Amino acid sequence: MKTIFTYTIVAFIVAGCSALRPSVHEYTILPSTTPRVALIQSINATLKISSTRSISSLASTQLYYLKDASNIDAYLYSRWSDSPSNMIDRSLTSSLQNRQLFATLIPATSNATADVILESDLNAFYHRFNDDSKSEGFIDITYRLIDPKTKKIIASKRFVILEPALSGDAKGGVDALTKATQHLSENTTNWLEAIGKENLWIK
Repeated sequence: MKTIFTYTIVAFIVAGCSALRPSVHEYTILPSTTPRVALIQSINATLKISSTRSISSLASTQLYYLKDASNIDAYLYSRWSDSPSNMIDRSLTSSLQNRQLFATLIPATSNATADVILESDLNAFYHRFNDDSKSEGFIDITYRLIDPKTKKIIASKRFVILEPALSGDAKGGVDALTKATQHLSENTTNWLEAIGKENLWIK
């Protein structure tokens, strides 16, 4: 009888601790669904978007914040629904589809060949706090457009996107990184369009 009573007390304590523990908030970055005016003449080529590579910490769904330029930690009760790399890839794909910039877009999982391949390395995706206690969404990524036949780089560009956060909590970081991701997709799409014009793919 004493054993049963002890187990009952322990069960109540565990249940109480679970009830007091805050729930985990999960966030995502949805691709833009706003239709944009397509180009009169798009690039007559197929583009394959390779999966964005990232440092190991950013391969998870943890929502990280950065303080003092080098102190990285994760929010305890907030996380992403997917890795930052995957959310960035989906956002860029949506932007390119809306613009109808390339004749065909091929996902990274496809075995189909493409005329050009877009590679990328994600170096930062943080809610960054500055010395003045203000914070921002911070993305640092480098893109390379590759000719798969020659294995040569057609063009490369590093994007550093900063978007002010309206609050210094997880929600403020999520909102800032969402806007930063959207701006990144727009800037990358514009960059690819400029490359098309420079190489006379778009006349």
